Amino acid sequence: MKKGFTLVELLGVIVILGLIAMIAIPTINTALNDSRQRAYNEQVDTIEDTARTYMSKNSLKLPSQTEGSSCCLSVDMMQKEGLLTSDDIENPKYREGSTEEEENFKNFNGSVIITFTNNKYSYEYANTTCTNAC
Repeated sequence: MKKGFTLVELLGVIVILGLIAMIAIPTINTALNDSRQRAYNEQVDTIEDTARTYMSKNSLKLPSQTEGSSCCLSVDMMQKEGLLTSDDIENPKYREGSTEEEENFKNFNGSVIITFTNNKYSYEYANTTCTNAC
């Protein structure tokens, strides 16, 4: 009596493992992407909250209370002021081995745009350079 597996049995196991991988890998990728997006949103919220805190302490720098008036705070400036740490500005969507274009988004190097609309100030992060500093 021979001990071992036949070629057909081994191929069957390989096919089954391949099917399991076909199902599992997209599910895992989706979960990872969702997790990165949630972490990204939390980082953006932290940056916007930091801008709110800074402006509440420096209210003279707020844009005038004219509908649509705005100014911006750069992430770089908030980091230089010690309001944000390097952990706060790491982009969770960035992965090593990304393309050169994606390299630009390794860190948050945009700005928070502060706009006066509907009798209140709104704070929104934008991945653009600050052109109208507060």
